[in-house]
Amino acid sequence: MLKFSFLSPVLPFTRFVLFILYFATISVLVTPAKAQITFPSASPISAGNIAVRVQPLISEGTEGAQSITGEGVLIYGASPNLAIISENDLLVANMADVGSGGKKERLTALGLGNSLEEARYTVFQLDGIGSTIRVAPLVGVSVPTGMDNVNAAMPRYDQPGSGGWGGKTALTASWQTLDWDTAAEIGYETYSTAAGYQVGNNLEANAGFYYPLWPKIIDSPFEKQLFLSLETNYTSNGYDRLYGHYMPGTGGQLWLIDPGLMYTGALSSINFTFLLPMMQTTNGPASRYDFGFELEMRWSFFTDHHW
Repeated sequence: MLKFSFLSPVLPFTRFVLFILYFATISVLVTPAKAQITFPSASPISAGNIAVRVQPLISEGTEGAQSITGEGVLIYGASPNLAIISENDLLVANMADVGSGGKKERLTALGLGNSLEEARYTVFQLDGIGSTIRVAPLVGVSVPTGMDNVNAAMPRYDQPGSGGWGGKTALTASWQTLDWDTAAEIGYETYSTAAGYQVGNNLEANAGFYYPLWPKIIDSPFEKQLFLSLETNYTSNGYDRLYGHYMPGTGGQLWLIDPGLMYTGALSSINFTFLLPMMQTTNGPASRYDFGFELEMRWSFFTDHHW
């Protein structure tokens, strides 16, 4: 769940995401657990499994602005086809150097962010010799658990929470083979108005490719393996609105390429990923995204509790 608030007119800032997720998986191909890093809602999950993912994300923008966010995501395999996903911004800190009268002041909005509760159901699965293809639509509700006025000197879009409810619909797909994995997601998010403020609607498209570097072939379901991961994220955000009026400089488009390395086993994994901008446009004067990186750590647990 990536919401790139650096597309706002405020000075750009750094994101640090502390993700705690529940993600559990041993793939049907008996390979180490792998999962999508920047779009966890498309991550695979087996029936009865849960997992924990801790994922610090840091992003930099122009003119020294920064953002630090900690998101926790729980994923539970409620049945062989149904996955329940909870993405929670446990910590959000948006920072900016704001100038006035020739002086610059460091401003920070720090607090709890919003949550996104999702359900994903596999409607199509094709199992072949050494490969599996799955297609699963997803629906979600954004819950305004975040703090939306922790620093009145900063604009609403830089507060940790939006204050409003939202909805998400998406379609995910994955193709797992003995040699490589790939996954994709396309979704649309809408938001309600809260205290006169409404976040702009968001179209997002994500994809990922994962290739084993060492060892190429494993002969045990619990052996460690090093993967090259390459993901990409595209977002198109509409204008934010305040009391029905468009907020200048909000919204825009951003396309990221995310190369990384993933060291993974059946029960845990660690991944380091860069988030590099390939294209971005803004609606009027706005800060621009420079770069980002995140460190993902994941632990899986297995239970017999499922439908």
